[in-house]
Order: sequence, then C-alpha cells, then structure tokens
Amino acid sequence: MQTIWPLAYITFTEGVRQRFFYGVCVFSIFLIFFGVSICGLFLRDTLKILLDICLAAINLGGLLVPFFLSINLFAGDIEKRTVYTVLSRSISRNRYILGKFIGSALITAVIMALLTLATLLAIAIAFLIYPSHIFEKFSILPILLSTAMAYLGIQVFNSTVFLWCSITTSSFLATLLTISTYIIGHSVEDVVRLISLKIKGVEIALSTELTAKLALYVFPNLAAFDVKQRAAHFVMIPPQESVFLVVYGLAYTALTLFLAAYCFRRRDLT
Repeated sequence: MQTIWPLAYITFTEGVRQRFFYGVCVFSIFLIFFGVSICGLFLRDTLKILLDICLAAINLGGLLVPFFLSINLFAGDIEKRTVYTVLSRSISRNRYILGKFIGSALITAVIMALLTLATLLAIAIAFLIYPSHIFEKFSILPILLSTAMAYLGIQVFNSTVFLWCSITTSSFLATLLTISTYIIGHSVEDVVRLISLKIKGVEIALSTELTAKLALYVFPNLAAFDVKQRAAHFVMIPPQESVFLVVYGLAYTALTLFLAAYCFRRRDLT
C-alpha cells in the first residue's frame, strides 16, 4: 500500500488540475440552481422536478470521470509512454492499476460530494421561495442513498474502463468500448425482460435470446444502481436490495480490476 496511495494521490491531483474537473463542477452546479428557478413552473411536482434535475446533475458529474478522465489518465499514459517512468520505480503493474483506479475514484467522490452539497443548498433555497407544504414529504436519506448507489455504479463502470484500457492499444478504441459498455449496461436488463414476455406473434431468434442473456451476465447491470426516480418520490430502497447491490458492485469491480491487472501484466508495452 506504500506505493499505491502515492500513485492514487498523484492521479487525483493530476485530474483535479485539469480544466475538465472545474468545467464539470461549474456546469453541474449551474444545472442544479437552474432547477430551482424552473421547478416552480410545475405546481404539483415542484420538489420532484427539482430533485430529478439535481440527481441527474450529480450522476452526470460522476459519469464524466470514467468517460474522460479515466481514459485520459490511463490510456493517455500508455500512448505517451509516461507509464515507463512510473513502472521503473519498482511499482508493479498490479499496483499501478489499483493506484490509478483509487485516484479516479477519489476524483469522482469529490465531484459527487460537491454536487450533493449544492443539491442540499438548492433545496434550502427552494424552501425559502416556495410554499412549505411542498416539502412535507422531504427526507434526506433517499437522496444520500441514491447518490451512494450512483457512486457505486459509476465505480463498477469505471473498472470496465480500466479493463478496456488494459486490453486496447489506443484511447479511441477504449472510448468506443466504454460507450458500448454503458449502453449495454443500461439497456440489457430491459431487453431480456422484453424477450421473456414472449409476445404473441413476435418471434425472436434463439441466438438473439442467448446473446442477450449472456450480455446480462457478462456486462455490468448499471441500470440496477439507478434509483433516482425512487429518491425523487422519497421511496427508500429495501435493505436486502441495498445489500445485494453493494455486494454485486464490489464483487464485479474487484473481478474486473483483477482481469485488468492480469491483462496489463501480460501486455507488451515496448
């Protein structure tokens, strides 16, 4: 751990120094306070609309880290060959992967924490502007739980980014695989559910059904971590579902990072 934490700190500081970090924060905070002004147009759903916008901004801020920073900080090091400088200092490739991942996870945590504080501030401002009866059902726990689940889902997704960067030879290809993983992770469960309905008059090829089910087990089920709608209605996630998501998220992240480290160890960087 003596070599992992310094590498994670360097990754964190390198990410914070980039303009992208401040751009994400400024844009998301602007979006949150824009929600304060626009939610008043929806008299019956004022608080729900505000929370929809705020929680979407929090998720957006966290998601941009895997899409931009992680690929740039990892795949960029390989393309620019700066990885040689790090690995030459008695740092194993396993620790390099883990250090980079922890650094990007810290960046995501800081961004989402700042946006969560901005969300609470926006709600406080809305409480002063709009009638108090709108906030009768307000509870902070569903908001915090939704943010925590979103953060865990982003780390699951982020681990796949490191896997693709360990396998591919260019950041462009890693970006394409990352986008594909995100799309599949948010849609494959719905596709499998639709296939299982067995709609009369609609024939689905066996190969298509098997491919969809295989994708459900191979790719991360990112849609399961998206509980924004329930949080907007102040509905708590059942404890057993929360425990399952945490176990699933941690297990999938650990396995994916293990595969990423294995592929990176066997990769010829020369």
